[in-house]
Amino acid sequence: MMRSLFNVAQEYVAVMEEIERTSDPNKLQRLEEGRVRLHGEFLDALENQGIQFKDRDHATRIAIRISKGEL
Repeated sequence: MMRSLFNVAQEYVAVMEEIERTSDPNKLQRLEEGRVRLHGEFLDALENQGIQFKDRDHATRIAIRISKGEL
C-alpha cells in the first residue's frame, strides 16, 4: 500500500529537521540513511501523482511546502 504524498513529505521533512538538530555521529548516519530512502520515496510519490520537478533540490522544496500545508 502506498503512503500518501503528504505523509511521505511530512516524514521526509521531519528527518531533515532532526538531522539539523543532531550532533551524534552514529545517530546522524542513521538519519542520513533514512533521509536518502525517504527522498527516493518522495520522488516516486511525486512521479506517481504526475507532479513535475526540476531537480532533487526542487523536489525537496516541494516536500517542505507540502508538509507545511502550503500545497
